[in-house]
Amino acid sequence: MKHRIFFTILIVLLSTALVYHKKPENFNSFYPNLFQKSAENPQQETKVEEKTQSGKEVSKKNLVAKNLPSLPKPPETRILEPKQEVSAPPGLKVNLPSPLEASTSSPVPTPESPPPAITALTQAGIILQTNLQRQKNGLGFLGENGTLNSMATIKANDMCKKQYFTHVSPIGIGAGDLADNFGYDYILIGENLALGPFADDVAVVEAWMASPGHRANILNSRFTEIGASAVRCVFEGRSTWLAVQHFGKPASDCPRVDASLGKTIEGKKATLAEMKGRLLVMKAGIEASSPETDPGYNNKVSTYNSLVREYNSLMDETRTLINQYNSQIATFNACAS
Repeated sequence: MKHRIFFTILIVLLSTALVYHKKPENFNSFYPNLFQKSAENPQQETKVEEKTQSGKEVSKKNLVAKNLPSLPKPPETRILEPKQEVSAPPGLKVNLPSPLEASTSSPVPTPESPPPAITALTQAGIILQTNLQRQKNGLGFLGENGTLNSMATIKANDMCKKQYFTHVSPIGIGAGDLADNFGYDYILIGENLALGPFADDVAVVEAWMASPGHRANILNSRFTEIGASAVRCVFEGRSTWLAVQHFGKPASDCPRVDASLGKTIEGKKATLAEMKGRLLVMKAGIEASSPETDPGYNNKVSTYNSLVREYNSLMDETRTLINQYNSQIATFNACAS
């Protein structure tokens, strides 16, 4: 042949900048971009000069060569649930006086004698006196909640029936369990207990206020709702009062985190993991061959880079969703605390 045909193949390794961002709250890793061209390095795209049978020159873009950078792990993500807190100081027990014994020398009551004073504790009175104590201390009134009232009544009757005076029943039921059983979705719940011959609602609330732990519940600025109950009970052989306060900050007080968004992120993470597996297999095949020995090398490179661009696009989309999700978490946590 009068003219020699020269095949000049210039292969330049594709550079990849792995950009690590500050880790977003609640996630173990972020999404760095892969295999992006750098404007400062125009050599990342090179032309492969080939001769056709007619002798004309054509050019192709060869975007990937050997020694490709490794793919990062997809991020670990999880849906956070709001922390539920229970505030329950030890129950307040007022010492009972010894039973009075009738004396044979005692005068017999006459119709003109005044009847003995009968004390009475009421649900409405306990709630009112509690709110008045909050008002004295610069706090707003708590809203009465019917579910919390029912919980308090169940608790008081259960203590009387089973003769115990603790926040956790003999079968292991506490204030948080009661809330769950009643369907009261809470961020924070509190319980005060009192046992004794209290003269009235003022007396029992003042007794709670004199106890640091119970006072802290009454004056907790995070609580927004209250329920109460008081039952007359024969406890350990003596007739007395059992009083219960339940305080709550319901989950509805704070903006909810979109659980569906978390599920969407999980789905995209799974897709990224599947794509990563395919890319690793393709990358291994490319690195095991060369343009000189594999006629389909450039097609493999083109397919690989097409999937890389799709992978990077999905990472960018997922990053946006993560930012939205973390913003919701931050807003919820600020409200809950």
